[in-house]
This record gives sequence, structure tokens and C-alpha cells, in this order.
Amino acid sequence: MSQNNIRIQGHDVMLFDANGHSFAFGTNASLSITQEMQDVSDKDTGKAGYKMPGAVSWSLSSDHTLNWDDFCKFTYIQKYQSETNKLKIWYGLRKGWEGGPDQGNNTYGMDSSVNANGTDGYREIDSAKNAFTGYVFIDTITQNSSNGDAANYTVNFTGVGELSYTTFSA
Repeated sequence: MSQNNIRIQGHDVMLFDANGHSFAFGTNASLSITQEMQDVSDKDTGKAGYKMPGAVSWSLSSDHTLNWDDFCKFTYIQKYQSETNKLKIWYGLRKGWEGGPDQGNNTYGMDSSVNANGTDGYREIDSAKNAFTGYVFIDTITQNSSNGDAANYTVNFTGVGELSYTTFSA
């Protein structure tokens, strides 16, 4: 089967940091690209509203379960929220995504042991495939600890500048 006919599963698309390492224990990642429309109606056009494309903006949202090993990543994200520095991110396919379970890797999820790829449990981006990349500011971090449920957190990012689609480079 051609790779062009393989359906991409939700667990294969992830958010990665500038080094191509996943924000661990991700349960959801969303990319939103918005084309703003400018009203260019005038008195001569009557009641019909005329629109013209304006600026393009983009944002990301990412949900994660929180465990002790991942707590350092959570505080790393908080550090960037309090600074004026932009954070470089990648949004794309994880390594080993082709056609099902991680061939040679542990499971779809993360674990804190070293896996077959020699990584520390974080997934790596598939550097052979194109991915979205750009700089973001962190808008909000919401940590939730409901009784009887896994602790989790959500991070909302706002894109700064252009969103590119290219192969990974650290």
C-alpha cells in the first residue's frame, strides 16, 4: 500500500519542541489557521457585503496527562509563559507513525524508560516528513486535578509571524 493511501491516526500527530521532542503524554493537539476577512463594502455596493482576504493568524492547543516525570516539562512550559521569549514549536507526525503500532517502540503512549530508539520516553518528530513550524507565545496553561481522574493540563499557544510547512531541522 502506498504511503499516500495510509490514513493518519490521531495519536500520530503531535506537538514537538524546537529539538523535535514531544510535549509528553499528549492526549490531544489542535492547529487552527484563520483567514480574516475584511469588509470592503461601500455606499455603491448597496446591501451586499463585499469581503476581501486579510491577515492569516494561527494558534495551537495541546492537552496532556501529568505525571511526575512530566512535571519538569510542565514547569518548562510555565517558564516560557512568564518570559517575553518566543517558543519554537513543530506540529506534525511522530517517528514510527507508518501503519500502526510503533515498530520497535514500546506503545502508543510514553513511558519514562529508554525505548528502542534510545530516547527517554518522549516521542521524536518524523524528520523525513514535512511538519508545520513557527514561533508561539503561550496564552494560557490550565492544570486540572479532578477527583478520580488523571491530572492533566492544557496549553494554548498563539502563533507569532508566519507558519511554515517544511522538513524538521533543529
